[in-house]
Amino acid sequence: MKLLCRYSLPLIVAYLCGCSAFETTRIEPVFDPEASLLPRSGTIAYIKNGIVALAVPLNDVKAADAFAIIIYNGTDHFISLKQKDCWMLDGTGGQTKPIHRSMYTATLGKNYKPTLPPEFKSEVFRWNRSIHIYGDTAALPTEDVEKTRVMPKQKSQFFLYFRTRSIKSSNLRVVVPKIYSEYDQSETTFVFKFRVSKG
Repeated sequence: MKLLCRYSLPLIVAYLCGCSAFETTRIEPVFDPEASLLPRSGTIAYIKNGIVALAVPLNDVKAADAFAIIIYNGTDHFISLKQKDCWMLDGTGGQTKPIHRSMYTATLGKNYKPTLPPEFKSEVFRWNRSIHIYGDTAALPTEDVEKTRVMPKQKSQFFLYFRTRSIKSSNLRVVVPKIYSEYDQSETTFVFKFRVSKG
């Protein structure tokens, strides 16, 4: 009996570790009364100061916590933002900056190309017909763009990749700060709230 127990315990531990290794992780939107949730694609959408901001978790990316960000300028003047100023807050209070563009290939693979969830375009169109999502996603950019300017009634789309925090944290916040109005010098910040589900 002792011999059986001695050999059974390592097998049980190995089995449990194996189950943990194959555990799936999904980043999902958290309800916010000020936001619109598009459940099929997992998108969170906010409208503030004439600016529409959407964040979409890219759950097919396993090497990083990845999000697509779409900013639609519904105002009559230019707005601008700096993608490098975006950051993620995890459930422990830790702040994580996006992976630098120079590390994209090393982190995501040479042939990686970001893709939005298949339901995303039609879901956004039903929610707000002024926002047109069309065409294939471009390949990953390698240049470091300091500032992104968005014309009136136009959109900008970019991707944020963070060192994986969803393994240890059950809550994530993606912050797109200080979208600058070139008309009245005001700044608008968006905070997207997500939870991590495992199973």
